[in-house]
Amino acid sequence: MPTQVLSQRLPATPDQVWARVQHSGFIASYLGARLPAADLQPGRSLRGTDRHGAPLAVEVVDALAPCSLTLRLSSGGGHRGLRLAVAPCGSGSRLTLQHEADDPGVGAASRAPLAQRLAAAPAVLPSAPAFGSAAALDAARRFLADTATLVDELRGAMAPRQGYEPAADGGFSLVQHLWHLADVEAFGWTQRFERLLLETQPVLPGVDGDRLAVERRYHQRPWRAAAARFVRLRRRTLAALARCDPATLQRQVHFSGQPCTGAEMLAALLAHDQEHRVEMAALWPPDPPRRPAAAPAHPPAAPLPAPHAVPKGP
Repeated sequence: MPTQVLSQRLPATPDQVWARVQHSGFIASYLGARLPAADLQPGRSLRGTDRHGAPLAVEVVDALAPCSLTLRLSSGGGHRGLRLAVAPCGSGSRLTLQHEADDPGVGAASRAPLAQRLAAAPAVLPSAPAFGSAAALDAARRFLADTATLVDELRGAMAPRQGYEPAADGGFSLVQHLWHLADVEAFGWTQRFERLLLETQPVLPGVDGDRLAVERRYHQRPWRAAAARFVRLRRRTLAALARCDPATLQRQVHFSGQPCTGAEMLAALLAHDQEHRVEMAALWPPDPPRRPAAAPAHPPAAPLPAPHAVPKGP
């Protein structure tokens, strides 16, 4: 089960990002560790020290260029996973780093059931090559449908004046997440897959989630209509995806200022859902009801590795 997700847009192509992250130097810098210099190939094991000087072992479980890297970290007698996924986004890429407990039960007892389900990882990695099979495509659709189910359940479980408390790290509140999901679905995802089916090499613009959060004053608005709108629009997105097979997803598009395929676009959607679900899980259950109040704008992106302080999109 994911225990932390860090996601950030980078002004580089997926190939350029991959060239950086698949080297031990990036992982060492991210973890604050010392590791021997090496490319991270499947089956490779590296031994070094963590930020406290304790022994650290890094095992490369899987590597799929330029999309995903799965590592197993062992230190101080404990084990955990680290997954990196690279997907096209805007004029560059979105890099998602996901920490996972080695034992799915770790920390589960302290989580509310809804939070546990929000934090659950998809059964398929959010990378374009994964969607070459019908089974993987079905798994992606199930995860995306589950997001709508969970938002609908949250709508029934949360009082109208709850959810306005911002995250401890200054990130979105639950209310801001719900408005963001609804607007990005309306202005982005719903149209993208419909146009993939209907047009040849459609030009699909990105969505500036941070700008919308400020202009549309998410934190000063009731949220229930936003949650209901997201559920309705996600069903429309899923209806378009139901008409897509692996061959359809190989069609070329121009997505957020960058040429890519429908499969890469789907990978970006899956990563976007996962990022927001994990962040929402950390905020559930919310504080007792309170009146909506003005809140400062969502902070700008910070360089990796500061978790969560990232722009919202695509």
